[in-house]
Amino acid sequence: MPELPEVETIAKKLKSVVVGRKIEEIQIFNPKTFQGDAQLLLSQEIVDVSRRAKIIEMVFANDYVLLTHLKMTGQYLFQNDGDLIAGGHPTNDWQEQLPGKHTRVQINFEDKSKLFFNDMRKFGWLRLVAASSLETVYSALGPDIISPEVTTDYLLSQFKRRKMPIKQAIMLNEIVCGVGNIYACDSLNLAKISPFRPAQSLSREEVDILLSSMKVIINKAIEYGGTTFDGKYVDIEGKAGSYQTKVLTYGREGKNCYNCGGTIQKTKLGGRGTYFCPDCQI
Repeated sequence: MPELPEVETIAKKLKSVVVGRKIEEIQIFNPKTFQGDAQLLLSQEIVDVSRRAKIIEMVFANDYVLLTHLKMTGQYLFQNDGDLIAGGHPTNDWQEQLPGKHTRVQINFEDKSKLFFNDMRKFGWLRLVAASSLETVYSALGPDIISPEVTTDYLLSQFKRRKMPIKQAIMLNEIVCGVGNIYACDSLNLAKISPFRPAQSLSREEVDILLSSMKVIINKAIEYGGTTFDGKYVDIEGKAGSYQTKVLTYGREGKNCYNCGGTIQKTKLGGRGTYFCPDCQI
């Protein structure tokens, strides 16, 4: 599933091709994929595209917002004058005629360009909401890790009563959004903190270092367009992310730790593959 850096990359590049276009028609091929009254978007202009957590937001001139969660296999494909650019989970739909067998929603713009939402497994969704209700939509989510709201004091307040391992704590969306498994492993390695430490055991200094490390890792992942392992994600231009060439621990079992030269190990924690260096992560 795409994480924050991948979704951020798709949202930024989607913004570059759809902002300013007005919707002429919306075709819904799978009713469960689209939630809300699509008629409210007819003749409406897209004025912005942004991201919150792992959700893409298309903002319209009439103060409605179309939210998209790609889930496991969602993808956006933009078609204009025969040119096609795509982003998300790559499938053969990119080479076939559109709409294809996995197309769940098709948006036709007044200038004859088109935007397709494809989803092989049908877990992704589009949800139309009023801009005024966004706070309610996100009420169960913590702030993004790269948001100024995430401070050392904030994290200390979230960790102080939690005995769970710190790796699991920083991956809880109710605490902070955007720290997926790859980025949690690398952040803890950069901070030289064991993923098994109880969250409440971290000192203020350690939390401060961990926060800085998480921001460094996430911003680097955004800079490199996210992470692509086994071709499971590409951006809206069809390009793979390249953070996998910069990982500190993830997928590096048996290799040397960049911090201390120790050997990266892999284990399971909370059902997720966890990579760490037992020599310097204490």
